[in-house]
Amino acid sequence: MSTDTTATQADAQAAQGGCCGSNPSGCSSHGAAPAAEAPPQPLQQLEAPSQYTTDPAAPDAPVRLTEKASTEIKRFISEKNVPDGAVLRIVVKAGGCSGFEHTLGFDTRIDEASDLVSEQYGISVVMDGKFAPFMQGTVVDYLDGIDKRGFKFDNPNATGSCGCGSSFSV
Repeated sequence: MSTDTTATQADAQAAQGGCCGSNPSGCSSHGAAPAAEAPPQPLQQLEAPSQYTTDPAAPDAPVRLTEKASTEIKRFISEKNVPDGAVLRIVVKAGGCSGFEHTLGFDTRIDEASDLVSEQYGISVVMDGKFAPFMQGTVVDYLDGIDKRGFKFDNPNATGSCGCGSSFSV
């Protein structure tokens, strides 16, 4: 009997635009079925949006850091005693109202067979190659304004995002 109630709640949420109202196909993090996925498109190198300055030594990196983002990452590494040899790992995981979320973290392991590695502003940036189709051309910037603070992912592959801006769809 509880499954009927759960299905009815999920149907109601999907009809209202997902749990937060920002995704008309429902909220993938709360059980409503996401919209049908389009067939994958061929991977192409997208240019970084012109308002960003990225490391010219890493023009082919699938995800590029701005100088501001790299400065903040270096500050964090020194203040939080991140282990020597740790790399900045960029991950895409399922979640949020729009289907996917970007995350940043530090890792001491690199999988030579599947990881894409680039050196940007003296920081080793690592991402599993399976995320490349979702992230190609993305720029990670750091905002430090009065109204917004933190890392911002500018992903040219994103076709939509949720109202709070923490998840995206492709």
